[in-house]
Amino acid sequence: MGTGTGELAAWPPAAVAVVVAALCTACFTVLVAVVGGLWAVVRWRRDVAREQRDRAWARFVWTVDHVTDADVGRAEIGRLVAAAMYNMQILREADEVIGKLVLELVTEEEQT
Repeated sequence: MGTGTGELAAWPPAAVAVVVAALCTACFTVLVAVVGGLWAVVRWRRDVAREQRDRAWARFVWTVDHVTDADVGRAEIGRLVAAAMYNMQILREADEVIGKLVLELVTEEEQT
C-alpha cells in the first residue's frame, strides 16, 4: 500500500472515471431510495387518514338515515347512535363543526 495519491495517479483516466461514476450512481440510488421511502410513508399516512374520515362519514350518514327513518324502532336506534357518536366525537377537525350541528339537530339536545 502506498500513500494513496500515487496509486490513484497510476490508474488510467478511464478507470478513475468509471469508479467516480459508480460512486455517484450509488449515492444517487441511496438518495432516491430514501426520498421514495419517505414519500411512501407520507402517502400511506394520508391514505389512512382519508379512510378513517370516509369511515366516520359513512357512520354519520348511516346514523342520520336511521334517525330520519319512518320506522320508530330504526329512528330510536338512530337517535341512540347519534347521541353516542356526539359524545365520542368521532368527526375530527373541519368535519366537526357541521357534524356537531347535524347531530345536535338530530338528537335535539345542545351541548357545549
